[in-house]
Amino acid sequence: MKKVFTSCSLGDAYCVKALLEAEGIESMIRNESLLQGQATVDGHPSVWILDDSLLEAAESIVSRCASSEGRPCGRSWKCPKCGELHDPQFAACWQCGTDRPDEQ
Repeated sequence: MKKVFTSCSLGDAYCVKALLEAEGIESMIRNESLLQGQATVDGHPSVWILDDSLLEAAESIVSRCASSEGRPCGRSWKCPKCGELHDPQFAACWQCGTDRPDEQ
């Protein structure tokens, strides 16, 4: 196993995990227990790939998504219908159900 991503945000870690798995790269998240108040030696949530031979491909995916606004999943977006602000990993507004616009 190889670590490919670390973040202060568990949401960001899950977003990267989803992006990797969408490309066929199995991964897991370590240090989720931090949210339960259980400290670990290396601290923040991290994403690890299970197949070391896919390290280069995984790093490329993480690099591409991390380059957009310094966040692994892009920028926050505002719902055009109700104005609710959403984190980048969401594809639809939780408030009114409107799909995220393509240009955001």
